[in-house]
Amino acid sequence: QAARPAAASCCRSMAAVYRRFVSLQQRYPVRMSLATGGGVMSLGDALVQLRNERFDVHRNAVVSAYNGATAPFFLFWWCALDRWWPGTALGAVARKSLMNQVCVGPFNSAFFLAWSLAVGAWLHSGERGSGSELDLPALGGEIAAKAREEVPGLLLTSGVFWFPANAANFMFVPTHLRILFMSSCSVVWGAYISFVVHR
Repeated sequence: QAARPAAASCCRSMAAVYRRFVSLQQRYPVRMSLATGGGVMSLGDALVQLRNERFDVHRNAVVSAYNGATAPFFLFWWCALDRWWPGTALGAVARKSLMNQVCVGPFNSAFFLAWSLAVGAWLHSGERGSGSELDLPALGGEIAAKAREEVPGLLLTSGVFWFPANAANFMFVPTHLRILFMSSCSVVWGAYISFVVHR
């Protein structure tokens, strides 16, 4: 009996948090997209890393900053796709998902790979006692070699993962929750791509 009022109170609190989140997302879409994208990725990546019983602060910063920085672009891109093909009918969802995959997917995967290597190298070069300067020509060569090696496989894998995720996003998720949903998907993808970057 005592558990019922506590559960009801918890539900009311969660509903109030949700209403506040929606209100802020509608008033400040760019800032909230930055915060939501970065925050969800940071929390998700931390959980993925702690499952392996170790935590790399640099990796968490790199993936969270990337997801947060790109979230506003995706918010506006998805709104543009909704204007071009409105609705949640199968044809409209398929067009939006395919356009997203063809226009954004290849660049996003390649850019994330380059970002992860570049920012990771920059963070490690600044560590106390590392004695290493950031060698930009060598880093450029490493990024190019990694891109040639990994991007073709990433494009295939990203299509298998992101096409269904985008379809679900366009079909079922309200606009104001898309960054939250897709950032959660990005945690799974980020775990995979971080493995690719560091293998």
